[in-house]
Amino acid sequence: MNETFGLFLENILPVNLVLVYSLGVLVSLVETDRVRPSLTKGVKFAFAILFAGIFGWIIVDSIGIEFEFLAVWVFFLVSLGIIIILQYLGELNGDYYGLPKLFLFMPALVGFQWIMLERNLVFSDMMVTAFANAVGFYFAFVLIATLKEQMRISEASDIFKLAPVILIGLGVAAMGVAGFSFLY
Repeated sequence: MNETFGLFLENILPVNLVLVYSLGVLVSLVETDRVRPSLTKGVKFAFAILFAGIFGWIIVDSIGIEFEFLAVWVFFLVSLGIIIILQYLGELNGDYYGLPKLFLFMPALVGFQWIMLERNLVFSDMMVTAFANAVGFYFAFVLIATLKEQMRISEASDIFKLAPVILIGLGVAAMGVAGFSFLY
């Protein structure tokens, strides 16, 4: 197995930067209780992560090392542009327990770009990492939608149909993913 494919497998789930730092945010973004609408919504968010990572990295890489202090502002503006596009598409409307969803997704985008910069990736590795993180985010998005749908149709008490139970289910799923860490 070559190094690039190993990097891809590693970044899909086991060391997916977006999921590690924003799993709680992901629960708030999957607002539907059915899987089918979440499939297209997840694609939009995955493309947002992919393009934020690529555009942020390319712009910061092109401005040079002497202006690296501007990286945070570049990442913020790239993330803001993507947030505006998602808001225009209607994906970040509403709030989650009183906090607007656009404020929940912004740190995930900025943080992902920052972590990719800190890893000192070359262009090809950056593309693989951004794509793998977007794919992993999409898988997790669909997994959470599936968990929410299963909880909605279950005969369990209403107290077991809230966000903490989803996080417990994701923890169990994460243990299953960690079991396949030998692949990379």
